[in-house]
Amino acid sequence: MGNTSKMKSKHKKDEEHQDNHRWVVSYADFITLLFAFFVVMYAISSVNDSKYKSLSEGMKSAFNQKDQNKATQSTDNLKDGPEEKKTKGTFKDGLDDLNKSLSELEDGDFKLNRQEGWVEIDIKAGSLFDSGSADIKPEALIKLMKLAEKIKNLHFTVVVEGYTDNVPIETPQYPSNWELSAARAATVGRILNGFGIANHRILVTGYGDQYPITDNDTEAGRSQNRRVNIVITKNRKVDRILNPDLSRVHFSVISNTNSVEFNQKDIEIKEKK
Repeated sequence: MGNTSKMKSKHKKDEEHQDNHRWVVSYADFITLLFAFFVVMYAISSVNDSKYKSLSEGMKSAFNQKDQNKATQSTDNLKDGPEEKKTKGTFKDGLDDLNKSLSELEDGDFKLNRQEGWVEIDIKAGSLFDSGSADIKPEALIKLMKLAEKIKNLHFTVVVEGYTDNVPIETPQYPSNWELSAARAATVGRILNGFGIANHRILVTGYGDQYPITDNDTEAGRSQNRRVNIVITKNRKVDRILNPDLSRVHFSVISNTNSVEFNQKDIEIKEKK
């Protein structure tokens, strides 16, 4: 009985001794975690001198370059100011660039006239329509499509004018040349609209046999007077739109180029004599 009591007492003391040292393990774990925490915090707060210097130099270089560019640009503006303004004044309406682009389409039936404030295209009606008709020829669609592609994204007004010769026409569909010229202009305007030019930018009118660019005494002259003119401009009050006769001043010179050259040569011969 006594031995049993002694054994229980000894076992109890061993358990108490073991329990008294368990806190050391937890404390050691806590200290380790705390140490790791401070190491991480120190690493985050520490500045990498080499990286800082590299970043600093890069920022200085970037800002210095920006300032140099501004200074250079300012100097160039002061140096070339008058010429630059002159260039901008010349090309500000964008019509010179458009004229160069449209010149790719120029041929015997398609003539260009670049004036201050507008570009005019003279298209022979024979290349667009059959005689007495306002139905477009299939082959003419290609030329009009190319024309529309060059101007559809530009904010220009497109004025389409129809003209005829002085030979009277009297049919149920076209009682006079006014109706025929207006119908032809409307056909071209509708096609340009179909190829992407907004309809609010297109104006259509027919002048009949008014404003001929040459005389109607010959078939060649009448052929030149039968035409569709397209005027491209930013200003709907430009002189050319208000006065179609300005077209004759230019295109009549083209139509009579051969005779002018001949007369000039004749004058030179007479002067030599």
